[in-house]
Amino acid sequence: MGQPRYDATRNQYVYGDGPDDDTLDAVSGAIAHVGGTHALTKAGVAVMTLSAPTAGEEGMRLFIVSRTANAHTVTVAGGLGGNAADDVITFAKVGDNIELQADNLHWVPVGAGYGVVIS
Repeated sequence: MGQPRYDATRNQYVYGDGPDDDTLDAVSGAIAHVGGTHALTKAGVAVMTLSAPTAGEEGMRLFIVSRTANAHTVTVAGGLGGNAADDVITFAKVGDNIELQADNLHWVPVGAGYGVVIS
């Protein structure tokens, strides 16, 4: 995945070559285990799931960002870091985001998410 680069149009650091290589999640369902940016773009509320990473995906990073102002949710199997009480990430507005890294068969937040609520 390489080093992040600053994207002035988004006013943030991003991974990948640019918006053209982002994974767009425009319908409810499972988030694919593909490193890089995953943009929640559904016109209504997206209800997403994220299964636990495999041993072969150790170190993979996912950057999940909302590009629409809806109460999207991502339910993480097993919870963040293995804490079952922290298994739902809610995005309320455009730009809300979180970066997750696969570590020890769990998704772990990298730094603090922006605007998201974890419950």
